[in-house]
Amino acid sequence: MNELDNTKKYVEVAKERPLGARLGEGIFCIVYLIYTFAIVLIMKNKYEAGIASVGEIFVAPEYMYIYKWGFGYMMGALLVGGDAFHLIPRIIVDFRGSMWKQDLFLGLGNLISSITMTFFYNVLMGMGDTLEYNEFEYNLGIERWILYLTIIRFFILLLPWNKWYTREPNRKWAIIRNVPFALIGILTVLGYLNVLLHADNYPAFFYVSIIILTILSFVCYMPVALRGKENPKLGMLMIPKTICYMILLSLICFY
Repeated sequence: MNELDNTKKYVEVAKERPLGARLGEGIFCIVYLIYTFAIVLIMKNKYEAGIASVGEIFVAPEYMYIYKWGFGYMMGALLVGGDAFHLIPRIIVDFRGSMWKQDLFLGLGNLISSITMTFFYNVLMGMGDTLEYNEFEYNLGIERWILYLTIIRFFILLLPWNKWYTREPNRKWAIIRNVPFALIGILTVLGYLNVLLHADNYPAFFYVSIIILTILSFVCYMPVALRGKENPKLGMLMIPKTICYMILLSLICFY
């Protein structure tokens, strides 16, 4: 199949979705990227200003907000950096109907965002433990297992059988690569429940919100990850999943 045939195929597939739906998705993706990037800059500035004001960060409750912004800045950078690789091509497709080497760029973007999202939860768990550090209740075991699962998932994601650059559904490998990710989500929730039980520096509402947003994001993500290629309409679940991350970063930045 030559390049012209590929282009025709992309246009035909794009036209299966109403123009309003494509434009709505594209605008939402643009708003998300701009908003997340703005949150990253705000937390970066707050973190640097906090360090400048105290000279050095100490493990004490009055300095926990500085740690919070530092971890939030890292999480936001992972989110917007990874998501940009697959959302920018998607935005182009939404507005134009197709793009050059569409499957390649969308597949590469999904691979990169899958990697950065996995590391995101390492940072999220590290934030909870740091904000409520207690050497007797520290989630060191959970953090270690999240790291192990991250390494396992990283190598699985790089295997060619994932077929990132094709539209062909591959539920077997979708399940394989998302089993460690689901376990990471479960461990993160368990870790934050432990943080919640021993919280002194932040109120319960802060950690309960993180737990709820984490659960909701996985509930929305898993159907898309497992069956998104077979049923593209499931992709709409990525909107509430993305909103969960926007609320999470806003909570960390402004609470």
